[in-house]
Amino acid sequence: MNSRGYRLASESGITSVEMVVATAIFASVFLFTLGYLFTIVHRERMKTAVREIYSLTLASRMQAVKRDSNVVLQIDIANRELTSWADVPPANFVRDASEPILNVYRVPGYVSFRALAGPLDGPNSIAFDGYGGEVSLVDRLVFRSNGSLLPPQAANSRPAARPAAFTSDVPAGSVNCRSAACRGIFLADRAADGPSRNLFRISVDDFARVGKASLLKWLPPEQGGNSGEWDFVPPPWKWVD
Repeated sequence: MNSRGYRLASESGITSVEMVVATAIFASVFLFTLGYLFTIVHRERMKTAVREIYSLTLASRMQAVKRDSNVVLQIDIANRELTSWADVPPANFVRDASEPILNVYRVPGYVSFRALAGPLDGPNSIAFDGYGGEVSLVDRLVFRSNGSLLPPQAANSRPAARPAAFTSDVPAGSVNCRSAACRGIFLADRAADGPSRNLFRISVDDFARVGKASLLKWLPPEQGGNSGEWDFVPPPWKWVD
């Protein structure tokens, strides 16, 4: 820069060093904002997908009462699809050609059907199995005409336990799924196991046979969950990004 150019820059109040510093600050703020926006989008789309499935669970119960008939909500993991239908008498918990489809929902690709590592991993990602003595009837919820849940019979599909202690992080309404017998629809934002993912559980009739559905999120001990437990808690939720 010649002396005249330097004088002009000085007179304007901005030097070359100041310009470099300002540019660096602007770039840092931009990158931080971009990362924050990505985090918000990631959370919101996951919450939207989980709430869609939760809403479909509630709608299936409502349809059972409205139609005075069993309504089945089946989760097809392979095709990533949830389908509900009215199971007209005699109920067989399988959709026959004459039975109308009530709702269909395609699960987005960023949602993983995965549960916790250990007893809840793998095939128990959807734990509503066994009806009418048929072990092949899996991955489906059956609501009766009075709105209650027809209890699944498989050993892996029992209600959750109560947490050993309620705290500010594990409030009333939380459940403990440490046991392998813990039914639910388990949905995560990552396929990998461990505390580095956000894992949700949708279930029905945790502590009473009234057909009440719940939407809870896993709280590992590292985030405030009880030691030795797999606690799922109601909102407000803690997130891993």
